[in-house]
Amino acid sequence: MHKMKTGNTQGEGRLASLDALRGLDMSFIIGLEGVILALARQFSGSEAWQNAAWHMGHAAWQGLRVYDMIFPLFVFIAGIAMGLSMQKGRKWWQQLLKLWKRALILVVLGWLVNGALSWDTATMRFASVLGLIGISCAAAGSMALAVRSTAWRAVAAAGLLLIVWSLQYFGGDMTPAGCINAWIDQRYLPGVRHHEVLDPEGVLCLVSATALTLGGMVCGSIMIQVQNVWLRLCIMAGTGLLLVVGGLCCGPIIKSIWSTGFTVSMAGWGFIIMAAMHLVIDVCGLTKWAFPLRVIGMNALFIYLATHIISFNALTARIFSGTIRCLVPEGWGGVAHATAYLLLAWGLCYLLHRRRIFIKI
Repeated sequence: MHKMKTGNTQGEGRLASLDALRGLDMSFIIGLEGVILALARQFSGSEAWQNAAWHMGHAAWQGLRVYDMIFPLFVFIAGIAMGLSMQKGRKWWQQLLKLWKRALILVVLGWLVNGALSWDTATMRFASVLGLIGISCAAAGSMALAVRSTAWRAVAAAGLLLIVWSLQYFGGDMTPAGCINAWIDQRYLPGVRHHEVLDPEGVLCLVSATALTLGGMVCGSIMIQVQNVWLRLCIMAGTGLLLVVGGLCCGPIIKSIWSTGFTVSMAGWGFIIMAAMHLVIDVCGLTKWAFPLRVIGMNALFIYLATHIISFNALTARIFSGTIRCLVPEGWGGVAHATAYLLLAWGLCYLLHRRRIFIKI
């Protein structure tokens, strides 16, 4: 990964703020959500904790909660990493081969996360989070190899979103059963769908995710190409603000179908959050607080697979249930279990970090 001249990096070839942001995002997936929900149950009379718990779930259809942002932000982060690393390097065909090889591996890993490989379209879900990341990154990377200019990558992202907007606006009624996503998934997506009529990692969602990945690549390119740090931060934050406002003008915010309004808004929030992390960690040099996040972010794929394939609930209970029963005050067992779950996941990442083992594809 490219080292910026005006950034503060920790670890050879890695951007500290990007690792921290990836770790923050992944921490919600691997246990932080559970800690927040447990605390909300403990403080049932607190409006603040109930609001926090409300944000730890997905919107039923239209609308936006914090948890709706977790996965799309990870897609945007993947785009940033590609924007930082694809400036120079191998020949185009070598990069293309690597992109699609990685996509194939992530698709297979996504099937394993979903469940047993039965190959039965009546029981097996073929669409997956990892598959969407792999395919969207490969597609965005392929387009980026064809158009090296940052401006043209932004144009390509806008073109993909215009296609999605046109299909969703003219091809359906933006309801779960009536949207164009459902029509396409029911005809062209094999296997079980996450929702009965459509899948949030379905066919048209891949197009939206590719556009979001390209947006992340534009962000990464800006971080390299704009040498003046304050101008860089202003461009990132200003672009993010414009995209957040623009997303509200593009139609309804619907995560389940990655509507254009949702995707544009997520790109905006990605720019804003990355600018904030870049300012605090790389520019101001405040890195110590972010170390726990970086430990997760540097082995995000490993801990995602581990917590989804291994029963961490059972493992946490096996290791910590006696200690919790003996030492934790009555009524706080749920909070203690959720915290132990998160610490166990973090501890596995830390063991790899101590040995300088970083698992990636």
